[in-house]
Amino acid sequence: MVKRNILPFFNQIRFKIFLISSILPLTAALTLGFIVFHYSITIITNNEYERIQMLAKRTDDQLNQYLYDMRMAFSLLSSDIVRNGSTLTHADIVKVLEQYKFGSASFWQEVYYISNDLTKYPSLGTKDPPQNKLKQIVDETVQDNTNLFSIGPYLDAAKGLTFSLSRMVRIGADINGVLVADVNLSNLNDSIAKINFDRHISMILYNKQYDPVLTDIKMTSDKYSHLMPVLKAWLQDKEHTRGFIEVKETHTRYLVTRSFIGFNDFSLVYFVDENSFLSKVNDLRSFASYLAIICSLVMIVLSLHLSGYINKPITKMIRDMEKVKRGNLQTRIQFSRNDEFLTLSNSFNDMLNQIETLIEEKSQVEVMKKQFELKALQAQINPHFLYNTLNSINALLDLKRTEQIPVIVHSLVRLFQYTMDKQGEWVPVETELTGLQYYVELQQIRYANKFRVEYHLSEELLKLGILKLTLQPIVENCIFHGIKGKRKQGIIKIGGDVLPDRSSVMLYIEDNGVGIPPERIITLLEQVDQTTLTKLAGYNSIGLKNVHDRLQLHFGPEFGLKIRSEVNKGTRVEIHYPVVFPNRSERE
Repeated sequence: MVKRNILPFFNQIRFKIFLISSILPLTAALTLGFIVFHYSITIITNNEYERIQMLAKRTDDQLNQYLYDMRMAFSLLSSDIVRNGSTLTHADIVKVLEQYKFGSASFWQEVYYISNDLTKYPSLGTKDPPQNKLKQIVDETVQDNTNLFSIGPYLDAAKGLTFSLSRMVRIGADINGVLVADVNLSNLNDSIAKINFDRHISMILYNKQYDPVLTDIKMTSDKYSHLMPVLKAWLQDKEHTRGFIEVKETHTRYLVTRSFIGFNDFSLVYFVDENSFLSKVNDLRSFASYLAIICSLVMIVLSLHLSGYINKPITKMIRDMEKVKRGNLQTRIQFSRNDEFLTLSNSFNDMLNQIETLIEEKSQVEVMKKQFELKALQAQINPHFLYNTLNSINALLDLKRTEQIPVIVHSLVRLFQYTMDKQGEWVPVETELTGLQYYVELQQIRYANKFRVEYHLSEELLKLGILKLTLQPIVENCIFHGIKGKRKQGIIKIGGDVLPDRSSVMLYIEDNGVGIPPERIITLLEQVDQTTLTKLAGYNSIGLKNVHDRLQLHFGPEFGLKIRSEVNKGTRVEIHYPVVFPNRSERE
């Protein structure tokens, strides 16, 4: 079984096509999508920041307007106090405010004056702040020494959470008291909240102690309670004016901006939950993710189809090439497509056609070569016979046994008639034996009956075919190289039969001669297998070589001669070839 060369999957062209047509485009698309997504987030975040900045500016402008009005009101009130002393009543103060129509008057919960002796004008009796609180207000205002000072927020027993603005009143260089206005945080908070119409953006106004003064919170109390410590820590660094803060407890990120208003280091902070302005982007991301998954699946399926469309003909070509590699030259690659693979298959088929043509031409040349070689071998054997026979006649003349010369000549003529007969290359075994008997007669006369021949062949075998002049060269070697050197009479046995498989024949010729040494047997067998004709030292192996070559030229290397021998016991030559009928050169 031929082992197929199977490439690892990652080295196959199918994987490379799949990689190029799906993975790389998907990677590029996902990378581009990732960049676009984050770029979109950056743009949306910047837009949100600009929107918050716009709200912060509007709020800052509004607060500055309120503060300006309060400063103007305090200036007027201070002037009236300086002119009229401490006799102004609350009604007088309200009258002054209405006279100048300050828009900020609606945010004033109470306006009062604290003299140097900590007397409050006008007095509300038990609802007035305690003396220690009044003293604290005066001390902090005097210590601050600004045009407008903020106090609080703080908890007032009568007013609750209170935020106050204060200003020193001077008569000349002397401090005459402090003018205080308690701000109605609720009204001011509502007014500021109207500026921010966004339902997600929250606002907090912090004093310099980072206590919230005004708030417009648009979140749950739970989120607010977790956000405040993180936000306050972020505000500690005055370099922070914009950024993100993350609340781990709620897994929420907030976009925060901080601006400083021109009043007592107050900070105006706006913040918004990141999810509120990125929700659409997140929805788009989810939609894009689902779309990417669907597109990826579609692209993978299409890529697999494409890679299969290209890989299928390649696999078929490899499979057919493996058949050719195993020797099936009748294989042809057939494609019903009209592309480069059709061109490749046609070229491959043309190549196989040319190979078959060359093989056929080579086979014809080999057949002709075998025919010429067979004729050359036969022509080589005939002179060999004549040479040995003439040597025999010469020996008889030397021995003055001339009465046997006619018999030799008669046998020689009959032998040449047999060898030169045009009846065909293949003859019946019994005809081959008749020709052999003429040769044996010649040799028995030459060696004075020094040997005898016994025949043990089946009747079936006698009717089958054999290559002409197969037996004679082997018997010749038995006589000259086996019996000749033996003192006693030699025996040559010729036998054979059809083998049990009924497809081949086994003939044997054995003698009881001197035998062949093992080292010479090996050399002789090697000599038989060589293509050059050389003479084995001490043995005339031309005949054996010719017979062996002729059989192998017809039937292949598995057939031919096999030689076995033991010194002083004899030699056996076996002839193995397929069943052949007379005048046929093919197996039946």
